[in-house]
Amino acid sequence: MIQAVYILIADSGLCVLDRKYGEADMDPNLISGFLTALIQFGRELSDGNRVHVIDFGAFDICLSLKDNVIVAATVDKVDDGNAAMAVLADINNTFTKKYDNMLQDWDGNLEPFEVFYKTLDEITKDGHASETKIVVPVLKGKVNPMLVRLGQMTQETFDVAKKCDGKLTTRDIADQIGLTLKEVQKSLNSLEDMKILEWREIG
Repeated sequence: MIQAVYILIADSGLCVLDRKYGEADMDPNLISGFLTALIQFGRELSDGNRVHVIDFGAFDICLSLKDNVIVAATVDKVDDGNAAMAVLADINNTFTKKYDNMLQDWDGNLEPFEVFYKTLDEITKDGHASETKIVVPVLKGKVNPMLVRLGQMTQETFDVAKKCDGKLTTRDIADQIGLTLKEVQKSLNSLEDMKILEWREIG
């Protein structure tokens, strides 16, 4: 299950919300410090809405970054990674949409964020959202090979796009094309940014 969710402000590294669902216990301040340092080290992570997975021993740390908001979660390794990543992206999009204007002139008051706990519980299904479902990338329509010739899409991303038929997981696509998971995820992120990719639950 999703053991815990943390919502942080990237610039300050402050954890504005944390919700524990499982037994794994991590200090929100420690994880916020760790993630803030990581993002400072790898600035490419903050480009657009990105989701990343970090192997953290007994479980994975998944994180979604959008603008100045980081949504992180500790997730059991037996869970569906794609489902967890889709859940975090959903949390980040919903949180950013709700609080974007307030965050621009935020005075440090945490109280306004407390009403988001209910939404958090609904999106994560109280931590169970990534347990059983399998989420696959689905292309909206078709991609034109001309995009590669015009330099608007890499050949790698084009090859990944052709595999997004609603039947293959990210790992399946990586195995079939011969790319790493990170390379496939980067291409999927590019397709998401182009608004031509969505995630669908199967099984």
